[in-house]
Amino acid sequence: MTSTLNVMNAAGLYDELAMSFPSLWPQSPKWAWINVHDGKNPNVPALSDLVDCTLGSLEVIVLVHSEPGVATRLPRAEAAGYVAQFILKHEVQLSDPELNRFVSVNRHGSATNDA
Repeated sequence: MTSTLNVMNAAGLYDELAMSFPSLWPQSPKWAWINVHDGKNPNVPALSDLVDCTLGSLEVIVLVHSEPGVATRLPRAEAAGYVAQFILKHEVQLSDPELNRFVSVNRHGSATNDA
Protein backbone atom coordinates (compact mmCIF):
# COMPACT_ATOMS: atom_id res chain seq x y z
CA MET A 1 0.00 0.00 0.00
CA THR A 2 2.87 2.38 0.71
CA SER A 3 4.09 2.36 -2.88
CA THR A 4 0.56 3.10 -4.12
CA LEU A 5 0.26 6.05 -1.74
CA ASN A 6 3.50 7.51 -3.01
CA VAL A 7 2.59 7.51 -6.72
CA MET A 8 -1.15 8.37 -6.82
CA ASN A 9 -2.47 11.85 -7.40
CA ALA A 10 -4.66 13.50 -4.74
CA ALA A 11 -8.00 12.52 -6.31
CA GLY A 12 -6.88 8.94 -6.99
CA LEU A 13 -5.62 8.54 -3.45
CA TYR A 14 -8.93 9.89 -2.13
CA ASP A 15 -10.89 7.37 -4.21
CA GLU A 16 -8.61 4.55 -3.02
CA LEU A 17 -8.87 5.37 0.69
CA ALA A 18 -12.24 7.04 1.32
CA MET A 19 -14.08 3.75 1.87
CA SER A 20 -11.56 2.74 4.56
CA PHE A 21 -12.40 5.73 6.76
CA PRO A 22 -15.34 5.68 9.19
CA SER A 23 -18.57 7.36 8.11
CA LEU A 24 -19.05 11.03 8.86
CA TRP A 25 -19.77 12.01 11.64
CA PRO A 26 -19.29 10.22 14.91
CA GLN A 27 -22.37 10.20 17.08
CA SER A 28 -21.05 8.38 20.13
CA PRO A 29 -21.34 10.28 23.42
CA LYS A 30 -17.73 9.34 24.16
CA TRP A 31 -16.56 11.58 21.33
CA ALA A 32 -15.52 14.94 22.75
CA TRP A 33 -15.59 17.77 20.21
CA ILE A 34 -13.19 20.70 20.54
CA ASN A 35 -13.15 24.04 18.73
CA VAL A 36 -10.41 24.30 16.13
CA HIS A 37 -11.58 27.65 14.76
CA ASP A 38 -12.33 30.79 16.78
CA GLY A 39 -14.60 32.39 14.18
CA LYS A 40 -11.75 34.37 12.68
CA ASN A 41 -8.84 31.95 12.38
CA PRO A 42 -8.10 28.24 12.60
CA ASN A 43 -6.74 27.15 15.98
CA VAL A 44 -3.79 25.21 14.59
CA PRO A 45 -2.21 24.48 18.02
CA ALA A 46 -5.44 22.86 19.29
CA LEU A 47 -5.78 20.73 16.16
CA SER A 48 -2.10 19.83 16.28
CA ASP A 49 -2.45 18.69 19.91
CA LEU A 50 -5.46 16.52 19.01
CA VAL A 51 -3.62 14.96 16.07
CA ASP A 52 -0.50 14.34 18.17
CA CYS A 53 -2.52 12.74 21.00
CA THR A 54 -4.51 10.52 18.65
CA LEU A 55 -2.17 9.56 15.83
CA GLY A 56 1.18 8.25 17.03
CA SER A 57 2.58 7.67 13.57
CA LEU A 58 5.21 9.91 12.02
CA GLU A 59 3.09 10.26 8.87
CA VAL A 60 -0.65 10.76 8.51
CA ILE A 61 -3.20 10.45 5.74
CA VAL A 62 -5.51 13.44 5.25
CA LEU A 63 -8.83 13.15 3.37
CA VAL A 64 -10.58 16.36 2.34
CA HIS A 65 -14.22 15.77 1.46
CA SER A 66 -14.41 18.36 -1.30
CA GLU A 67 -15.50 18.07 -4.90
CA PRO A 68 -13.44 16.40 -6.13
CA GLY A 69 -12.22 14.74 -2.96
CA VAL A 70 -8.50 14.93 -2.31
CA ALA A 71 -6.11 13.05 -0.09
CA THR A 72 -2.48 13.32 0.83
CA ARG A 73 0.09 11.67 3.03
CA LEU A 74 2.39 13.96 4.98
CA PRO A 75 4.42 14.22 8.18
CA ARG A 76 2.22 14.42 11.30
CA ALA A 77 3.94 17.69 12.29
CA GLU A 78 2.60 19.34 9.10
CA ALA A 79 -0.94 17.94 9.26
CA ALA A 80 -2.67 20.64 11.34
CA GLY A 81 -1.20 23.43 9.22
CA TYR A 82 -2.32 21.69 6.05
CA VAL A 83 -5.85 21.03 7.36
CA ALA A 84 -6.25 24.64 8.58
CA GLN A 85 -6.90 25.86 5.02
CA PHE A 86 -10.00 23.63 4.80
CA ILE A 87 -11.63 24.41 8.16
CA LEU A 88 -15.07 26.02 7.66
CA LYS A 89 -14.99 24.90 4.01
CA HIS A 90 -14.92 21.08 3.97
CA GLU A 91 -15.09 18.09 6.26
CA VAL A 92 -11.64 16.58 6.80
CA GLN A 93 -10.49 13.28 8.24
CA LEU A 94 -7.00 12.27 9.31
CA SER A 95 -5.65 8.81 10.03
CA ASP A 96 -2.50 6.91 10.77
CA PRO A 97 -1.19 5.05 7.68
CA GLU A 98 -2.61 1.76 9.00
CA LEU A 99 -6.12 3.31 9.19
CA ASN A 100 -6.49 2.35 12.85
CA ARG A 101 -6.99 5.76 14.51
CA PHE A 102 -8.87 8.79 13.19
CA VAL A 103 -9.41 12.49 13.74
CA SER A 104 -12.47 14.18 12.23
CA VAL A 105 -12.79 17.92 11.56
CA ASN A 106 -16.22 19.21 10.57
CA ARG A 107 -16.92 22.27 8.47
CA HIS A 108 -18.25 24.10 11.53
CA GLY A 109 -14.79 24.32 13.08
CA SER A 110 -14.98 21.42 15.55
CA ALA A 111 -12.80 18.32 15.74
CA THR A 112 -12.79 15.03 17.59
CA ASN A 113 -10.86 11.80 17.69
CA ASP A 114 -11.92 8.18 17.87
CA ALA A 115 -11.40 8.07 21.64
